Amino acid sequence: MKMTTKIKQRYFEFGPRTGADYYALIGAKDKQEAIDTYYRDVSEEPDIDCKELSSVTAWGKCQNSDDVEGDLDIEERLAVFEDSGVILWPMELIQ
Repeated sequence: MKMTTKIKQRYFEFGPRTGADYYALIGAKDKQEAIDTYYRDVSEEPDIDCKELSSVTAWGKCQNSDDVEGDLDIEERLAVFEDSGVILWPMELIQ
């Protein structure tokens, strides 16, 4: 039997290579929604862009990242990953 998972959203990465000052991984329905989320929740930078990642690549980044409290288990990481909005925040804004 083949297991499948329905992907609810697309994943977009922001960082210096895309003209953004801060790194962020955002789940959104499309690129414009991701840019709007970055602008609203991370930084009000003008003229930013982002790179779309496959869900596998985005999950790898999420799974391998350190959370601030260091106590998220795999189910909690998955819940964060499946939500739309900012999935990985820039550490400069958290500390």
